[in-house]
Amino acid sequence: MIEAVLFDMDGLMFDTERMYQKAWLEAGQQMGVPMRPEVVDRMRGRNRLGCAQVCREVFGEDFDFDAMRTVCRAIMARWIEEDGLPVKPGLYELLAELERRGIPAVLATSTTRDSAWGHLQRAKVDRYFVGAVCGDEVTRSKPHPEVFLKAAALAGKDPKNCLVLEDSPAGVRAGAAAGCFTVMVPDLTGPDEELKALAGAILPDLTQVIPLLDRP
Repeated sequence: MIEAVLFDMDGLMFDTERMYQKAWLEAGQQMGVPMRPEVVDRMRGRNRLGCAQVCREVFGEDFDFDAMRTVCRAIMARWIEEDGLPVKPGLYELLAELERRGIPAVLATSTTRDSAWGHLQRAKVDRYFVGAVCGDEVTRSKPHPEVFLKAAALAGKDPKNCLVLEDSPAGVRAGAAAGCFTVMVPDLTGPDEELKALAGAILPDLTQVIPLLDRP
């Protein structure tokens, strides 16, 4: 029985992963760093520490990740201010159904709290969430299950009774490792055979999630 739903954010709730990919590439151009799409792909779903590790593996131990991250975040903030925050199909309907059923929703994202909660407020969905566990509040990045274990504890539920919604490979691995029923809603990266085996379901968008709330 589903007793709580643990939501990833970027690429799952909001169509921001494409924006981040472009922002990282633009930040690289501004700073004279040869940032490449495949490097951004490796960072997807990870928190600041995880992304920094990827970049230092690629660009060297002395790479100033935080400087590039600051430029990237400024680019993203400008684009969202100019064009708005793109919401994924079915998000509002799913959150309203969870509220109707009394099923708590918890945010479990690799994004920092200030950015994450700002996105929820901008989209006017913050009231649906009983709380959040964010990337700056865990010591181990996805695919480690820490963020989902903490989110389940925040909801007061056993992980095995929690539904995890994820779009990224790292997130699916983290949800499965936490022992949650993990659903992949692919965004930029589709499922390979490993992810198909780990995910309890693979759905085209959030509009298809509501029937899963009735699973035993």
